[in-house]
Amino acid sequence: MSKEEQRVLLIDHSGTSLAIISKLICENIPNVKVDAAMNAAEAFHLLRRNKYALITTSRNLPDIDCHTLVNTIRIELFVKSTPLIILSGEKMGIFEEQMICDLVNGYFDKKLGQQKLVNYINSFLNTNPPIATISGNLLYVEDSATVALATKNLLEKHDYRYLHAKDAEQALQHLQHSFTRENSQPFDLLLTDIQLEGHMTGSDLIREIRHGLGLGYEQLPILVTTSSNYDTDPDGPNRIFSSGANDIIEKPVRESMLVARLNNLLMLRQQYLQIHQSTNQLKMNG
Repeated sequence: MSKEEQRVLLIDHSGTSLAIISKLICENIPNVKVDAAMNAAEAFHLLRRNKYALITTSRNLPDIDCHTLVNTIRIELFVKSTPLIILSGEKMGIFEEQMICDLVNGYFDKKLGQQKLVNYINSFLNTNPPIATISGNLLYVEDSATVALATKNLLEKHDYRYLHAKDAEQALQHLQHSFTRENSQPFDLLLTDIQLEGHMTGSDLIREIRHGLGLGYEQLPILVTTSSNYDTDPDGPNRIFSSGANDIIEKPVRESMLVARLNNLLMLRQQYLQIHQSTNQLKMNG
């Protein structure tokens, strides 16, 4: 395997689906090697032998349920920082499943089409910078003036709309206020540092959003920035995901990686809005 080549593991009980997705990746994303597993046993064998840049899985496997699969990968096999996404053809109801959200980086509805699937996978692999950003309103939380200035310059460069909060308490006030005005929510995504000054840490803020405000992973996606050293603190990613984060990006933040991860989560938010609009329309017509 060449130095630039990245490995992707596809897990799906359908051989046809594996063949289609593997072909899409190989034809559209450079320097990627694809391994395929039709069940959990094959996947675990490959994960013990190889290091992957991305893992994708379907929700239905013949020998294990999705919850156990993800927990085994993250905890028993200690694959903590590798992005893991679920690919599903079941559009309605996918975002209501919260059983494994703390260990999964994203979901993709295959009905959105092959090109969007390629773009979604490519954004995790970061083989090239995103062509265009997905619009959305961001709530950005960072207490370091230097870091905040650099990140805000990147956000403005890519035309993201954002509001900057200097601590978790201020961010929580903005979110709480957003629900007092005709039950509206002006924020599509939260970008926050995990280590914040004040009474609340980034993890405290995330837990309050998930459990106090009741905002789910797709309703308000959360991207965490961290300078933690995973070599000295290998359980760090698991704690962050367990608090309710969708994804993690390490500092210093690379521009292309930041835009790719923001696009991922804003796409997740857009899928959520599309589903709810369709559901509301069905209720009105019914």
